[in-house]
Amino acid sequence: MRVLLVYPNLDSPVGVNHGLSIISGVLKAAGHETRLVHVNEKLFDVPTGDELVARVREWGAGLVGFSLMTQQVPWAVEAARALRAALPEVPLVAGGVHCTMVPDEVVAAGEFDVVAVGEAELAFRELVDRIERGEDPTTIPNLRFPARSRYNAGPAPISNPVGPFPDLAALPDNDYELFDMRRITRAKNGWIGVLTSRGCPYKCTYCFNKEIVDRYKADGAATTGKEYLRHYPVERIIGELEGLKARHSGIDTLLFDDDLFTLDRDYVRDFCRAYKASGLGLPFVVNAHVQVFDEDMAFTLADAGCRIVKFGLESGSKRLRTQVLWRFMSNERIKAAFAAAHHYGLHTSAFVMFGLPTETREDLLETLQLIADTEMGRFRWAMFFPFPGTAGHRIASERGLIDPDAMKGAGNYFEGTCLRWDADTGLFLQKLGRVAHWWVNALSAWPCAPLYRELVAEVDAWDAAEWAAKRADLRRRDRELSERLIAEGVRHYSLRYTHVMGVDSDFVIRERARLRDAPQYVPVGYTLDD
Repeated sequence: MRVLLVYPNLDSPVGVNHGLSIISGVLKAAGHETRLVHVNEKLFDVPTGDELVARVREWGAGLVGFSLMTQQVPWAVEAARALRAALPEVPLVAGGVHCTMVPDEVVAAGEFDVVAVGEAELAFRELVDRIERGEDPTTIPNLRFPARSRYNAGPAPISNPVGPFPDLAALPDNDYELFDMRRITRAKNGWIGVLTSRGCPYKCTYCFNKEIVDRYKADGAATTGKEYLRHYPVERIIGELEGLKARHSGIDTLLFDDDLFTLDRDYVRDFCRAYKASGLGLPFVVNAHVQVFDEDMAFTLADAGCRIVKFGLESGSKRLRTQVLWRFMSNERIKAAFAAAHHYGLHTSAFVMFGLPTETREDLLETLQLIADTEMGRFRWAMFFPFPGTAGHRIASERGLIDPDAMKGAGNYFEGTCLRWDADTGLFLQKLGRVAHWWVNALSAWPCAPLYRELVAEVDAWDAAEWAAKRADLRRRDRELSERLIAEGVRHYSLRYTHVMGVDSDFVIRERARLRDAPQYVPVGYTLDD
């Protein structure tokens, strides 16, 4: 059967969807054909409903599958309606994180014939097989079927329990070629994302890992959370990486997208040993947790060619980390992890959130101060988004903090907050969303601090009307000031690579030198000054 996979990825970072890449690999290994519609305005013209219908019709797809994140649901629903009206004979399937977290909502909406829950690549293959053979698919684990629908004539939805977590060693290779790898690689400055594992043991409230484990345990498919934590065999990963490098000369850096690459020390050592011996020679980037990162880990990664280590920092407020985020780590542990990485020459990065439930200005300043104190290489901020089904959503909802209109209109988690705030805090969040790095510079021990304290005082004094009138000019001012400071040799953070990332000027200088030696890695639409 021909299966058209649709990846709504609007107003979001460009990249490979790992779920779809393995689904395509599983389907192709079973003899099916796949194609992708990658809906991202940075890569392609966004298809209209009629254009999507034309693609399905021209290729002769027998089934269309959507991978959904919460913010992408509105586009997917409209696309599904267009397909339903024009091609009622083609089954529509929805999966992805949103479907796993709130499957009953997706089923009740009735836009899709089948809703997949959890890690459903094997269930999806069985679904395609049965539909092709004309057999009843309604007993397949991980799948749900709306009432009075294509496959379920009954008055109640069919909700099958999930099956066991797939054995990663038994799965076929990921089908990265489902994607336009050349275009993605260029758009990501030579970076490409891969996975070496699945699962995470932590229970952060803004994430879905805890809820996934709870569902599998409730359905009898798992007995402990440890069953969720799995790695692909090292030799498989090395082989996939060698294939990617051979097929795509534009790959410059490997990004291991695992929730927590550094969780299993033995695996990290085995992988790094094999990676170094392979001669791949590409620098790589990993996600780490400060609780499982020390000098031994830093040395192991750096020795194998790791370039950047990214940590989930989220907040500098102990109160918020413990009561709202359920991230139990101290500022001292955070600083120690960054120091270990810096000791071995690793560039460090942190993810931080603003606009957390019950967050105060003082909490926000604690986060900014912690960033300044660690002198990390870069930090990327986002506004807290209460993803449905997560503990974070429940925490915000119980306090009456969620603004439903703002949440419906949110296309991403970088622009604006979905929570209700008093006027002063709301305005402060808007300012941080635009120039948080100015506050970090002002709080730093660097020579740039006095200059940025003046800038922060200026912006902080603006009322809502002044902010609305002047905010659009801040990015221009930031870049002009940054270029002057770089020329003068004054260390500072400035906006680079994305509008929500503060990057150390020392890294910017080194990166410019590297790209001048390898201009093929400058992404489309960028210049060496970015």
